[in-house]
Amino acid sequence: MSNSNSSSKPSLQDFTLVKTYVDKATEDNNLNNPSLGFYFFALNLALNLQDDEIDDSITDTAYLEATGRSKGHDRGIDAIFIDESDSIPHIHLFNFKYTEKFAKTSSHFPSSEIDKIINFLNALISQDSSLEKTVNAVLANKVKEIWNIFSSHNPKFTIHISSNLYNSFEKLEKERFERDLNRFSSFSVKYHSMHTFVSTITNGDKQPVNARIRAIDKNLFEKSDGDIRALIVNIETRDLLRIVLNSAEIRDDVDIADYKVIKEKPILEDAFEDNVRVYLKQRSKINRNIRETALSDDSQRFFYFNNGITITCSSFNYPTSRRSPIIELQNIQIVNGSQTIHALHDAFCQDASKFDDMDILCRIYETRNEKLSTDIAEYTNSQNPVKSRDIRSNDFVQKKLESELIIKGFYYERKKAQHLEQPKKLRIDAEKAGQALMAFYNQMPAEAKNKKRIIFSEKYDAIFTDELTADKVIISLRVWEYIEQQKIVRRKEILKDKASFEEKSYILHASYYTLYTISKLCEVLSIEICITNEEKIINLYSKAIDLIEKSIEKEINRLDGFKDSYSHRVFFTTNRPKVFLEELCNKASS
Repeated sequence: MSNSNSSSKPSLQDFTLVKTYVDKATEDNNLNNPSLGFYFFALNLALNLQDDEIDDSITDTAYLEATGRSKGHDRGIDAIFIDESDSIPHIHLFNFKYTEKFAKTSSHFPSSEIDKIINFLNALISQDSSLEKTVNAVLANKVKEIWNIFSSHNPKFTIHISSNLYNSFEKLEKERFERDLNRFSSFSVKYHSMHTFVSTITNGDKQPVNARIRAIDKNLFEKSDGDIRALIVNIETRDLLRIVLNSAEIRDDVDIADYKVIKEKPILEDAFEDNVRVYLKQRSKINRNIRETALSDDSQRFFYFNNGITITCSSFNYPTSRRSPIIELQNIQIVNGSQTIHALHDAFCQDASKFDDMDILCRIYETRNEKLSTDIAEYTNSQNPVKSRDIRSNDFVQKKLESELIIKGFYYERKKAQHLEQPKKLRIDAEKAGQALMAFYNQMPAEAKNKKRIIFSEKYDAIFTDELTADKVIISLRVWEYIEQQKIVRRKEILKDKASFEEKSYILHASYYTLYTISKLCEVLSIEICITNEEKIINLYSKAIDLIEKSIEKEINRLDGFKDSYSHRVFFTTNRPKVFLEELCNKASS
């Protein structure tokens, strides 16, 4: 369980800061109620989702009715996001509360929601067949998706209690809620409060991280080469923890008298800005091993068991004629070693005595060459294939796209929410562009939907090539937007009829395959993909939908006696539709 109640005193500044973001989300998504806009604000911060993913996740009846869709109960579950990007699916369930009155922000989260959530979970986990009949059609579909996952996986669940209140449940009610959740396996809970949102928003503005650290004896090696200097040094692990704490005074104090401050001060995540968004997604086994090594009887040998830490900085200075010199560091970034530092911090808080004789290897690179700094961050993390969107944001290809798109009247967001002040219809998110490009030009629709992480890692060079133009980005996104508009219209229609929903709900899962199919039809029909042919390309939508439905028929026929095992969700997360669609598209040309 995580995130206990905050003791923060209600602040009007906090309230208006969050309200400003919520009002913007409400306006951007054409909603008339800030409580509904709060869903987009909170889901974006919690899971870093795109707007279409958020819309597909929301199961709250009030939202569905406001957007002209399903009626029925939501049983206290306002949104469900199913993350299948890892080998073990992770199911996120949300309960939201939003107040428009500052005076109410000091209230506790209403405990009446506890029984709703627990009753829903009991029915979900036991696969109670009556559950589908007691909830709205969107939530019923999510329930069936989860039950389908149960047939092949034991997924992880996280319950998110999210509000702009300062407090979660009242203490005894919170204990009751977590006690009830403990009856289920693989469940955890996260509390997102006013304090959480304000902290996340404000920490988006990175502050410079400067520090001083003492080398152990004369265990230093320096090398320089043009626009880079490197220093390899042996340092105390508790001193390493000191220089990443959220206190400029402590980071500067090399003669600190009592290291217990490490337990009292949080880590400053700005020190991991070039690393944290990807590499801080902690893998429990790795962290557990680091922590256990640090707490073992062999903790003094930690230096030999760990690969060390890599730091980049704008400058470092130290006296060369002294033993144990003090090294002054400006604008540091931990580009490799985030997991090590966070695991060591946990271990120190558990048993500081193990750190008295523990040291670690540290590689420090001084450079003002941003490209070189980015390369260091990437190559020193070569054991992890995932690369950060934020690191890629400084690529020349990304900057050229931004410059070309601005001339065409669009604001390309190399970093998420980079142009938040601009009208939503003029903003192009780099990740969303990457998804559309991957499905439309790279013909990888399943990956575009379910493996977004590869956009800025394994497939980056294949997607963002030197041949990529602003027009290619624009046309792929315009076709995508048309597909999404049609999905909204058709979703409203099928939600009115449960039988129709069963048959036609593929429309909720097949957007990227529809985009892929349109690109294949352009190929076989010799229609050039360009802005001037936009109308011709979009007019292929109906034909693409027809082929999508035929591919579903082929899959069901393939299953023959196992038709009951067919699932729209599963089908369109695989590459099997491509086998059918390629054949069907080729026939369409004859």
